[in-house]
Amino acid sequence: MLFSWLRARRRRKLLAGPFPVRWTAVLARTMGHYPRLSDAERARLHDVTRVLVSEKRWIGRGGLGRVSEEMTVTVAAQAALLLLGTDRGFFPRARDVVLFPTEFRTPVASDDWEDDCLSDEPLSGQAVDRRAVLLAWDDVAREAREPDAGYNVVIHEFAHQLDFVDGVSLGTPALENPALETRWKYVVAVAFADHRRALRAGEPTFFTPHAAENEAEFFADATEAFYCRPHDLFGLHAELYELLRAYYKVEPRAWFGADEARADRVEL
Repeated sequence: MLFSWLRARRRRKLLAGPFPVRWTAVLARTMGHYPRLSDAERARLHDVTRVLVSEKRWIGRGGLGRVSEEMTVTVAAQAALLLLGTDRGFFPRARDVVLFPTEFRTPVASDDWEDDCLSDEPLSGQAVDRRAVLLAWDDVAREAREPDAGYNVVIHEFAHQLDFVDGVSLGTPALENPALETRWKYVVAVAFADHRRALRAGEPTFFTPHAAENEAEFFADATEAFYCRPHDLFGLHAELYELLRAYYKVEPRAWFGADEARADRVEL
């Protein structure tokens, strides 16, 4: 209780002052979502960004000796999109944000918090329960500038961190609503099964092949689409879109003109 009180007090003090002007300039330059938000959403994003920058440990690896202020603000603000509707503890199971200059491989022997379960494949992002989010800065920077490209590694990996909050990563985050949870499990299961079937049949798919691995990956992929291609997601999977809207408590379709919708999703 004392720790929670001190943390809340520290956050109130942090948010009492104005958002740094230089950070506004950073977001205007690096984050394509930023000018699309309403004034109220932008103010909320400012607050969440400040908390994340302050409370997470920002670490450079793979030759990235120093994590710059621009990097921390750009990453934190993209993660903040997932918390515009509610803070959800500010990603309580992610203590570190680890940035690499480009694609990386894990495990890295010098990082004592990594374990044998992590992949040795080249990665642009990785969410590690109870510890960290790992990100390739070149992908982060490129995707931040182009929100309608359909991909955002920061959103994807921090969606995994939300899935971790209840201690079980099954593609069903802590919903705090039994009726919503019941509906969620059915709608996601059907959409996930349809996606896997389409992949097996060699049919075009909206979600990436990676989303077929398990429902946790499907949830993270769907979250990317919700924030980056909301019109397309709604047009193809309206029930899934409405569930995500109820969970995240935002309406991304208001940020994108209808002419930005695309009929298919480019797969890498």
